[in-house]
Amino acid sequence: MIYCSRHPNRARAETQDIMKTKASFVLLLSALFALTIYSPSVFAAGTFSVSCKYSHTKPDDSIVRYGLPGTAMQHDFFGNTGTDAYSDYSTLSANKLTTCDVSGDVSAYWAPQLKRASGIIVPDFAKTYYKNDQPVMPVSPIPPGLQMLAGDHRGTGPNPQINYLCRGGSGYTTTAPTSCPVVTDSNGTYAQLNISIHFPDCWNGKDTTPPRMTGSGHTGPMAFIGYMAYRNKDGTCPADFPVKIPELQMNIQYSLDQDPDLSTAQLSMDPQFVDGAWVPQWGSLYTAHADFISAWKEDTMKYAVDKCSNANTGCAGNLPTYYSPATADAWISSTGAVSATDTQLQVGPGDTILMKFPTPVNTTDYPWSGAKLQTKGQNVTDSSAIMLSLYAAKTDWTETSPMPQAGDCTQQSIGGIYLDNVDQPRLNDVTNYIRSSIASGSAMIGICVRNTTGKTVVFSSREGTYAPALYLK
Repeated sequence: MIYCSRHPNRARAETQDIMKTKASFVLLLSALFALTIYSPSVFAAGTFSVSCKYSHTKPDDSIVRYGLPGTAMQHDFFGNTGTDAYSDYSTLSANKLTTCDVSGDVSAYWAPQLKRASGIIVPDFAKTYYKNDQPVMPVSPIPPGLQMLAGDHRGTGPNPQINYLCRGGSGYTTTAPTSCPVVTDSNGTYAQLNISIHFPDCWNGKDTTPPRMTGSGHTGPMAFIGYMAYRNKDGTCPADFPVKIPELQMNIQYSLDQDPDLSTAQLSMDPQFVDGAWVPQWGSLYTAHADFISAWKEDTMKYAVDKCSNANTGCAGNLPTYYSPATADAWISSTGAVSATDTQLQVGPGDTILMKFPTPVNTTDYPWSGAKLQTKGQNVTDSSAIMLSLYAAKTDWTETSPMPQAGDCTQQSIGGIYLDNVDQPRLNDVTNYIRSSIASGSAMIGICVRNTTGKTVVFSSREGTYAPALYLK
């Protein structure tokens, strides 16, 4: 790159560009060495996802050029609405405004701006799949503030971590298209391009941000992400990167209207400083890449990994903003016998189930609209669907002493559980009760289940595989 010698950021910008090229080269070598073959269709098992509308465009990059606003390529940002050249975990987590459909995700996602001869193409949204499609080892939650890069901003040919998809085309490919067909369906008549970027999914377990180099009294970034790698072909992680995390597959959708032509399509590159001004630069579609800074609410991320990634369950965007598992539960038989440590909770004719949950705290920090009781259970008598009744319960009991009594289940009706003989997780609305409990300042929330159907139902207890929980979203 050529810079005007009188510009004070010349040396830093040039070094940062070299370091980013080095980072891209290292990640590309890692990808080629792993030789993992991707099929970027929608993965169900072990996957959760978040869809984030386009937020804004800025010539900023807080990973590669931290604290240097206006000196990076033009980027399209998704997710956190405040992302700029100064963004890191602290600033992102302080700004709870996001374009994502999961309110517990205030992360920053960004990618280079796309244009063609007819003008700039503003993306519709970015849908990111968090995958575990080779579940040979458990994945860990993505650590707060983890910064990642993917792709090669100086790429000249196909990259195994970058895929392209045309609406109405023949599927994902690593070959950049020169056109996408205009297709008519129930959504309308238009052409569409998707660019899919796969991020590395093995972490060294220590570092979350690249080191910043100093110079000329300014602290700038060094864009070498040496703490991430792509998984091996067999799904395991390289020895120096032993912690496996969900693999981000970021899919960016661009609507092309009735113009299918992509022969002139280009992605933004870092500008050159010429004669006292920044001059935009553009590269081919093979320069596709993306950046990510994680700012997930920690209990939301933990839920996603525990209940989706490591449970081999497809959760889509069904993730709680606040999640509070039971800290005590028990079932009381019709004869008064108490079972407090079983892996199952039984409610047959005359039986009662009692559960206690810590009241979610700081519930004004992130937006939520409803509260549900999450349980996993089934009718074990027959295949019929039945309705169980939910009531408010006292909370001055424990699983040891004092033990719960049937009288701890009050007559205050708060909802119900509709279920059949399929053993699966269910969410049942208890919004009004939870809102009133939060407003009253209660430290604990009690819920009980009564059964007047004549059938027997069995739920997983907190000692079982799927603890009852409060689920606010």
